[in-house]
Amino acid sequence: MGWCAVTSPRRRGSARPRSCVTSRRKAIRCTRWWCVGRPNAEARTALVKGAGRWLFVSNGHGEDHVAARIASAVRTRRPGLELAALPLVGTGSAFAATGVDLLDPRARLPSAGLTMHAPSLLWSDLRAGLVRLTLAQCGALRRAEAEHVVVVGDVYAHALASLVDAPRSVVQTLVSVRMRVPGRLTLGPRRFMEGIHAVERRLMRGRVLAVYPRDGDTAAWLRSRGVAHARWLGNPMMDGAHGGRPIAGLPGRRVVALLPGSREHAFTSALRMLDALTACGPVVGLVAWTHDRLPSPPPGWLSVERDERGLLAAWRHRDAEVWWLAQRFADVLASAQVAVGTTGTAQEQAAGLGLPVVTFAQPPLHGHAFVANQLRLLGPALRVVAADGVAIAGAVAAALEPGPHRRDAEREGPARMGPAGAAARIADDLLETVGAAGAAGVAEAAAGASRRRA
Repeated sequence: MGWCAVTSPRRRGSARPRSCVTSRRKAIRCTRWWCVGRPNAEARTALVKGAGRWLFVSNGHGEDHVAARIASAVRTRRPGLELAALPLVGTGSAFAATGVDLLDPRARLPSAGLTMHAPSLLWSDLRAGLVRLTLAQCGALRRAEAEHVVVVGDVYAHALASLVDAPRSVVQTLVSVRMRVPGRLTLGPRRFMEGIHAVERRLMRGRVLAVYPRDGDTAAWLRSRGVAHARWLGNPMMDGAHGGRPIAGLPGRRVVALLPGSREHAFTSALRMLDALTACGPVVGLVAWTHDRLPSPPPGWLSVERDERGLLAAWRHRDAEVWWLAQRFADVLASAQVAVGTTGTAQEQAAGLGLPVVTFAQPPLHGHAFVANQLRLLGPALRVVAADGVAIAGAVAAALEPGPHRRDAEREGPARMGPAGAAARIADDLLETVGAAGAAGVAEAAAGASRRRA
């Protein structure tokens, strides 16, 4: 909530005073209609120190994790700040350990946030209540009271977050100028998935204090198009990938990270990856598994005993093994020489660590257009192959040996994704930026009040 200058309402019959200077000029909300612009002591403290209520609005599984990391970093630095979040996609499980208040409505739809990626997904979400959910979320955002809003997501999240009557900051980890294809005109919803267009830039130039793109090239491009407050402080995705410890018992063995993802196609993808492992010779596949149940072992795979923390199951097929691991994502990446994925965030994180990544399409959720975008984002760190065991095995075997794919990945992946620590850097910058804006608003309001008294 914003601040009010006057501690008592106007008298009955008196003229309604002008709205406060700060709320009108500095986009700091005052919800009291009698405010005339003089900051009281409590208001001055709230604005200068940044105390109040911040709202995080995110729209996707990966975006929820990014928002949760930034929120945790903000809370560490400013424990007295009240934090809330409205995840537009799913139930917001990523916020569970942060202590952030989760707002409603929230719901899990069939597409898991990929509504516009295929007509079948749109139809499934419409049947499951997409319109009703969206209207309810719009209403909740219109009623929300916040001193600052942090948007983590694309133009859709930003458009809905703009319904909150408060200044905003934007963390755009989805879209990069590298996704643009010169000379190609993209139509329909995918146009907004593959570029930052005029509508989104207009939102960024509105009541926005800071924009944090996913890479330096995009930040420079935005500044050249009038978004002067765009700055790159790193990609918060990488914060969840660093810090892993190699799993004991694997040094000297060829290890492949298997990243089938958190969506329903993960079951089909994982079995296809296992089929490829059988043609790779002696190898251990480490599955970063996020689902409640495991698929049944394919023919030829037998259960074996292994003692490892977080191990759900271990199977063996001749000289290939696969370990199904829960809550060990960073350790899986730290143990592997190659990653195979049918996900978004996880394979970008693997590439950011310098691992060569192999992927294949799994429509509709991990379709050909999505894979093409990933290839533009990650460049030569990613190899796209056909969705069959032979093709996957060939790409994995090549990446396990010193060669072009490994060299390209070690160079391009970290350069494109950036170092760890972005969430902390963004949190520091947010607190400084919001605090400075609040202090400037207080000063302007006080000056305006002095002029009126004179």
